[in-house]
Amino acid sequence: MSRYRGPATLISSDGAEVDVHVDLRSKQREWSGTATIAGFVATDLDDRTLRLPDGREAQVTLGDSAGWSDVVSLAGNGPPPFA
Repeated sequence: MSRYRGPATLISSDGAEVDVHVDLRSKQREWSGTATIAGFVATDLDDRTLRLPDGREAQVTLGDSAGWSDVVSLAGNGPPPFA
């Protein structure tokens, strides 16, 4: 199992970027985790690109967030960018 905790950038399909802090884990061929996104709005749910500080990228799908929380679940698509 691999793990990455630290800064990252989420990039939307229209090119907008937002800095986040992620806690990611990989297990065999799957990876997932959470992102802390300041000012997250539930209508922002869609597929995005996740970029780590070293430039590695992967596609992610944003999941649910509690209405009072800035923590959003992430599900990775393809190989993890941190393994």
